[in-house]
Amino acid sequence: VDLVEKALATDDERLRVAASRETIEARLATLTQREREVMELILEGKYNKVIADELSISMRTVEAHRSRIFEKMEVRSAVELAQLLTTLRS
Repeated sequence: VDLVEKALATDDERLRVAASRETIEARLATLTQREREVMELILEGKYNKVIADELSISMRTVEAHRSRIFEKMEVRSAVELAQLLTTLRS
């Protein structure tokens, strides 16, 4: 009985992780190409001004993209975003 309960618990955890990954992937799918570019630079730890210079866009545009990325990914900071994507990659 203990082995069956352990197997069921393991399977539940596997299903939870799979559902979490699908949710994260669905959120990523809502990002535009430019938002993905900005997100990658955010994850590299670059400042908005540096991102703006690298992508030849204004800082205000970077701020707008950053805001939409956080909204779509349902996070409040770059740290949360990095943690969320680490979950996906593990």
